[in-house]
Amino acid sequence: MSRPAPVPTEYMPQPAVLIYSETRGWRHEEGIAGGNVALMEIARDKGFGYFTTQHAEIFNAETLSRFDLIVFNSATGDSLSVDQKAAFKTWLADDGAVILIHGSIDSSQKDWTFYQDELVGPQFISHPMAPQFQAADVVVLNTGHPVMAGLPDRFEATDEWYSFDGVPDGRFVTLAGLDETTYSPRNTVYGVEDLRMGDQPEDHAIIWSRCLPEGGRVVASALGHTLESFAAPEHRQLISNAMNWTMKSGADDVGCD
Repeated sequence: MSRPAPVPTEYMPQPAVLIYSETRGWRHEEGIAGGNVALMEIARDKGFGYFTTQHAEIFNAETLSRFDLIVFNSATGDSLSVDQKAAFKTWLADDGAVILIHGSIDSSQKDWTFYQDELVGPQFISHPMAPQFQAADVVVLNTGHPVMAGLPDRFEATDEWYSFDGVPDGRFVTLAGLDETTYSPRNTVYGVEDLRMGDQPEDHAIIWSRCLPEGGRVVASALGHTLESFAAPEHRQLISNAMNWTMKSGADDVGCD
């Protein structure tokens, strides 16, 4: 038996952000909690409305029409029905905005071909477990992109660092990468041990974006496993910028050449 869709208040400010975190795979409990708070605070400071939910039923044409941005906050697994996926795809094609955080790009939704191929791109392989959480240098690779505005060219962050089967292809714009000399990209506990992707930050993308040909903008970021990661000012600046750019609050098309 299907559940009724959640109903945001009719007084929700506009524009509005939907923060979605249903999990059918691994649940990043602390990261989701920290991310939800950070996303709500950033949206509030911008004067945006927001609504958090774990219920896939919100993906229907009527309810999605009330939102300008959808953030998949470590939503894992294939949680949407065929009709819900269709509603999301139609919404996105009408200049929709999407931000994918951490677990939302862990390939647990790879059976949803549109999501994995068109929004995410590279396939997640694994992450270090020696140790799991490490400080590493994030290197900005596209200083002129609005999503990177105000960020230092290089900054240290502590997180669970994902490795992928390659860098995003030419449909995407790589925004930042990892300096693998600043942490240990190994998993000596299970699965693939050597998670190195290359000697240069360009070889290990960690944040990227895309302007979809049918409309809509996407930013994908592997940051965000822990509650503490969302307290970092660089991470909050990144999220704020990503909201602005995907929602086209600026009057330019930078990043959509």
